[in-house]
Amino acid sequence: MNQTKNNFEPKSIKTVLKDIVDQKQLKRGIETTRICNAWGEIMGENITKYTDEVRFSNQTLYIQLRSAPLKMELGYRTEALVKRINSHLGGAFVKKIALL
Repeated sequence: MNQTKNNFEPKSIKTVLKDIVDQKQLKRGIETTRICNAWGEIMGENITKYTDEVRFSNQTLYIQLRSAPLKMELGYRTEALVKRINSHLGGAFVKKIALL
């Protein structure tokens, strides 16, 4: 009669957390956060000081900068920056960088 209580097998916390993170919406949110944080990790503190906002949508990383000269300089190197970010993340997540 009470067989249903005995059929549950314990799972490790690691397995339970992996199951939670693998949910589609949560996984997408964590991935987006990783991509946005990669900008600051790669570019360093000096450029991060001039960065107002970092957003990621449709494989495009949108960077809002307050310095026009910095925006112009980085605009010449967007392809190299895409490669650096994707290399840092370990996959082809970003296809384009838009400097705002």
